[in-house]
Amino acid sequence: MMKRKILFLIIGCVVTVVALICIQGYFIGNTYKLNVKEANAVITQQFMALETSGKMDTLNKAWMKKTGNFIKDYVAHKANKEVYEKEMKKTSDSLSQIAIKLLEKERFFENYDVSYASYLTAIIILDKETKATDTLFSGKMLIFGNNTEHNNELKASQTKSRDDDSKYSYVVVSDRFYGIANWEKRTFIRMSGLLIFSAALLIFVVLLFYWSIKSLITQKKINDIKTDFINNITHEFQTPLAALDIAVTTLKKKEQELTPQQFSHALSIIERQNVRMQKLFSEVTKASLATDSIDTSNTKEITSTDIQEIINDFKLSHTEVEIIFRESIETTFYMDRFHLDTILVNLLDNAVKYGANLITIKLEKSPTHITLTIQDNGIGIAQKEQDAIFDKFYRVQKGDVHTTKGLGLGLFYVSRIIEAYMGTITVSSEEGKGATFIISIP
Repeated sequence: MMKRKILFLIIGCVVTVVALICIQGYFIGNTYKLNVKEANAVITQQFMALETSGKMDTLNKAWMKKTGNFIKDYVAHKANKEVYEKEMKKTSDSLSQIAIKLLEKERFFENYDVSYASYLTAIIILDKETKATDTLFSGKMLIFGNNTEHNNELKASQTKSRDDDSKYSYVVVSDRFYGIANWEKRTFIRMSGLLIFSAALLIFVVLLFYWSIKSLITQKKINDIKTDFINNITHEFQTPLAALDIAVTTLKKKEQELTPQQFSHALSIIERQNVRMQKLFSEVTKASLATDSIDTSNTKEITSTDIQEIINDFKLSHTEVEIIFRESIETTFYMDRFHLDTILVNLLDNAVKYGANLITIKLEKSPTHITLTIQDNGIGIAQKEQDAIFDKFYRVQKGDVHTTKGLGLGLFYVSRIIEAYMGTITVSSEEGKGATFIISIP
């Protein structure tokens, strides 16, 4: 149920963020268009003022007079098209310098970096007698201005000038353009306040959703830890309770006399398991294995006898399992007996849970460390899962093993204890061939 709530919350957050982005994008796009429209209106107004200014009109008349004189020479066969283009190029350079100075002096478009240019696009001559037409020029030639090279170049106007003579008439077609430098940059600067606010709002919403989802996931983990810890400790109590049950049953047998050895053995079982349950209860109270550092101050000398006692107690509740203990040489080391008990019981119980009926334990000693090897013939562990089996709450994904007790805390506890003693634990396994855990402690 909690996972479904988290999934719905994530989906809702994603949909909300996407909707917010779309809405913001729509309004920002409209704002951008309004800025463009406003700027174009301002530029157009200033451009009209430029076109109607007396000095600009003087430039236009000077150029048209020059063109009219050349057309007369062209019709009289005193000049050709090539000469016209060369002459007009010189005239254009001269007029452009005047136009640029005029723009600077009159401070047209002072709020914008605007390029203005007038281009000749066609000159068509009509012979009135023969009705024949002749194209003196067709293309694009700068008449005057500071040539527009901006991506957002806009066409301002097109002018057709007509002149009539007794024998011919001609039409001159020219276009005027303007462009605004760094238009996108200027627009975004003007919109910077809106953009920053929109981005901040979006980030705030995303962080709010992230915090909400994280809080919900954290709460779920806390609930899982509480439930799983209780289940695991309950499982930890099962082994000593089972051993106590057997010991009490033995003592209750009145129909047969117990030998002193049997009586003493039963009492020792009760004593050991009583101590174990007291320590387990203490661990539950402090939750030391889950949160605090593990106390290693209560160490004592451990011998093979201690290991054998733990094995014997475990076998009381798992009579179907054969456990073989081997020791290369007489070995002793120092560890809290409760911690050793926790390590072995968890590893033995883990082996039984996953199908083992034969477990071999080997204790070896070298000059620098002791090695404890626990090998079983269970179902094994897949290679891809071996790096994760010591993680908290992790359980091997195999068949119906989730019907067994425990929720993935046992091996995590084992690794925590071994790390507290500066040791290491490794696993090697193949599916169907059992698993081998190797513990090395300095």
